[in-house]
Amino acid sequence: ALELAKNGEGLAVLLAPLGFGGLKLEAVVVSSYPAVGEVFELTLDGDANLPLEMPRRDGYSGEWKHNGPIVTGKQTRSFKLVSVGYCRNLDEVREKLATHGAIPEGQWREAFKVAYSESDGKGPIGFADSSWVFPFGSARLPCVPTGGSSDFYWAGYAFLGDWRWIVAVSE
Repeated sequence: ALELAKNGEGLAVLLAPLGFGGLKLEAVVVSSYPAVGEVFELTLDGDANLPLEMPRRDGYSGEWKHNGPIVTGKQTRSFKLVSVGYCRNLDEVREKLATHGAIPEGQWREAFKVAYSESDGKGPIGFADSSWVFPFGSARLPCVPTGGSSDFYWAGYAFLGDWRWIVAVSE
């Protein structure tokens, strides 16, 4: 028989007896995205997730550029998801996010994808760092679309109200 339990970190754990003296096998079941406003931690190895490698891993080719800050070394920081409603452009997003926390480097998308590998299907997750430049010159920001993949969104588009944004928080 299979049993579903919660471990000490709030993750669901699947327990299955193996038949050898009652031993149990534990497998971590992927947790869903944090709720809007809930503080969570991410750990990123910036040296293993360089900015210009991100578009290539997402399937893009060409001569991308990156003109922003870079996370180096292994770091752990606290974040939360914020919903700011419809925004005409990225400047309006950033203005609304300013009261909630700092805009983190887009490399943190990679740590978010590791920690939360299954989409909740409730809309895209955005990182308001438009430091990536597409080969044809347009600024892009890393995101996790509703389906849970990885992508770069054009910073010139409007953002619908279903977007959630990651901000860094200090505790």
